[in-house]
Amino acid sequence: MGDDFEDCIADLKYGAIGINVWNAVAFLLPQCTWGAFPGHTYNDIQSGIGIVHNSLMFDKPEKTVLYGPFRTLPRALNLAPPKPPWYVTNKTGSNTLRKITDFALNPSFLKLPGIFISALKG
Repeated sequence: MGDDFEDCIADLKYGAIGINVWNAVAFLLPQCTWGAFPGHTYNDIQSGIGIVHNSLMFDKPEKTVLYGPFRTLPRALNLAPPKPPWYVTNKTGSNTLRKITDFALNPSFLKLPGIFISALKG
């Protein structure tokens, strides 16, 4: 990527940034930090206060930047896998996310097949 683009990314004051990736993926990866860019106060909250994760134990992490391809494989080869449930064009996204929320509130391994079936239909 060009230096101008990298400079723009470096200037962003957010805790997790996704380039062609949903930035919440950083929350799923324990080595990535998730939360706010450091230095904000309660009087000037901006992107928030505090972080979670940081399994690599950096002393003063600033942000996580995740990069992904513009088109993921196998979608780039026109072998379209199911769309992630957060995509607007996913036909079963609301149902899948409802099932995930129900699972988070009342975990049970018996609910997992229903989540996967709904997600794969998307």
